[in-house]
Amino acid sequence: MVRVLLRGMVQQGLTPPPVQEPLTQATIGLDLKRAVIASAIAQGGLACLPRLGRGLHDLAQEPTHLALTAGQGAAAMLVRWQRLERYIHSRHRIRIVSLDAQQAELTHLNPRSGPPPMAVEDLVVCGVLCALLEAKGLTQVRAESAGVELFPHPDPAQLAAWVQRGQTHQWTLHWHWLATGPVPHDHAASWAQLTPKDWSPLAASLGDLVAHRLPDLLPMDEAAEALGLSRRSLQRALAREGLGFVGVQGEVRFRLAGSLLLQQAMPVSEVGFVCGYADQAHLTREFKKRLGVTPAKYRELFAPA
Repeated sequence: MVRVLLRGMVQQGLTPPPVQEPLTQATIGLDLKRAVIASAIAQGGLACLPRLGRGLHDLAQEPTHLALTAGQGAAAMLVRWQRLERYIHSRHRIRIVSLDAQQAELTHLNPRSGPPPMAVEDLVVCGVLCALLEAKGLTQVRAESAGVELFPHPDPAQLAAWVQRGQTHQWTLHWHWLATGPVPHDHAASWAQLTPKDWSPLAASLGDLVAHRLPDLLPMDEAAEALGLSRRSLQRALAREGLGFVGVQGEVRFRLAGSLLLQQAMPVSEVGFVCGYADQAHLTREFKKRLGVTPAKYRELFAPA
């Protein structure tokens, strides 16, 4: 998120604050996030905050961006964003109040006991979600709350009054038709280089289907239908190779995660998310089971210098 905000500041002609800590680590300090937001407000006022989300357009080929924007329609993106929030154990979450083909009503809240999101956090997250809708090729994307436009052209005076009224946690996002279609996911291209050589064409085709679907997990019935088989026929065919559906799915995720750890300067937590693991602990258990080391240690030992 911090990298998105920094790039969004540059896009708006603002000067990002100096950043000393690395932005590729799994967690970024809250103080740094607040410092970036405070710097943006000092230079561009509250109205610049929702537009900071457009900084993610500069990160369009990164795995997390691709994972969030893959799939059909705005609903798929919003559901994947919710999954990302759960994955990273975010203190604040979005709740989908209503959703149809051209708009969504959302609430930004703290699902546990504790303080709700700050108004500036509401504005930033709202802007990031709008930018993700744009990244999916949707047009005329805008956000409003209680009659106040939040994205893409908020009025500074109206926005300040809206914040003063404490109404910042509920928004309605609007969009129009798909202009270019969903952003293509790059997992399938990566998997083509990682497919086990001893797999049959059927197992390889199943692996392709699994890779295309990540970070969502492919249901077995859907996979069987796509391959022109019944569920039982698919199970029998895989068993003849000493394979199972869950095993193939696990192999695809594990190999892709290993590849990303070695080739991408991205947090381990993001690697797990884009490869469909339930959380970072799940990814760590898998690497310890298979290799005897954590994902971070694997990267340290084997990543190119």
